[in-house]
Amino acid sequence: MKAAAAARANAPVRKCGVKYQVSWWEHIICRAQRGPYTTQKAGFGDMRIGGLKHAARLATGAGALVVVLGLSGCSGNPISTFTTPTLSEVERQTVEPTVSSDALITPCTLTVALDTNDAPQAIEDSNGKLTGYVVDTARAIACRMGLKVTFVNAASADSALNGKKADIYIGDVSRVGSGVSSLGDCLYDAPSVFGKAGDGDQGVSLDNLNSATLGVQNASASQESLTKSGITGSQKTYSNINECFQALDSGEVDYVVCDSTAGGYLARMDDKVTYLGALQTPTTLGVASLDSNSALAKAVSEALDNITADGTLEAVHSVWYGTMPYDLTTKTVSGATVEKPDTTSSSEVASTSGDSSSSSDSGSSAGSVESQAEGKTITDNDINKLAD
Repeated sequence: MKAAAAARANAPVRKCGVKYQVSWWEHIICRAQRGPYTTQKAGFGDMRIGGLKHAARLATGAGALVVVLGLSGCSGNPISTFTTPTLSEVERQTVEPTVSSDALITPCTLTVALDTNDAPQAIEDSNGKLTGYVVDTARAIACRMGLKVTFVNAASADSALNGKKADIYIGDVSRVGSGVSSLGDCLYDAPSVFGKAGDGDQGVSLDNLNSATLGVQNASASQESLTKSGITGSQKTYSNINECFQALDSGEVDYVVCDSTAGGYLARMDDKVTYLGALQTPTTLGVASLDSNSALAKAVSEALDNITADGTLEAVHSVWYGTMPYDLTTKTVSGATVEKPDTTSSSEVASTSGDSSSSSDSGSSAGSVESQAEGKTITDNDINKLAD
């Protein structure tokens, strides 16, 4: 049985004229096994929940990836003990590159541009290594393409791709210039409501919010969303999201309204807090490439489709945002107008320039993540690069 499980655990391992590398999902598991996890550069102030608990969350996410990769228990014996093979038992396979090196800036390597200050989509771990949801998503795409991966910092798709700094860009691709197209989406983001775990079963409505005390960051996009939604509940404002969650824990407020990715990241470290619903139609993060590089666009599009279809992307999402659903429109505030965002399927690689406009005002979200070692915290606008 163990041998059979090991055979099913043949996670793709990239090879492109070099020795085998640790596969992407093994990277997730290894991180969980390394012990206490701290985000020295993420800056979450007093919300410094124990690192071991966070490691356990990562292990849970890794377990989800195991399921995605087909590590089901013995069929026909549902009550048998479930075990997974050790890394040494996994037979490593070679995934041939799905695109030639002529289509890449660096041979055998997918160069990915992203905003490295957009926590928790991209943050540095305690060892100074770049990690985060977008980073792991990029690793998964590269793995499916049989390539290594490297990262560069960029503020926009246009500057990164037209400047020949990267092969693809992952981030806000709602506004892209001529010659750049979106290949598909990988993350939903919206002003959302978080509350005590016991409230999750019943959900939350506009009527609930109108009669409640709401914790929100002062002068943030989320506070503006309360005004747009006509919510009349009493507001208590704080300087950052961490303080909002502390107020929720102490009973000072009934709910917290904040960016979904910020709230999901913090809530996954506290079993007493849960996502209750999106307040507005989500915006998205997506993947973009140059129109002129059709071979790369096709290969990346197919890889993104694959990790979306087989559940890998959703499993990565659970690692970074806990139980918050990947598709925020599946759980919304009752009475709020929340629709699925108008997105581009990654299976339909655009051939026209992406000059469409969007209601997203990313300019209002300028800010930088400050160091936790300096005892500072992160704000809603720091973490929300898709502020409406």
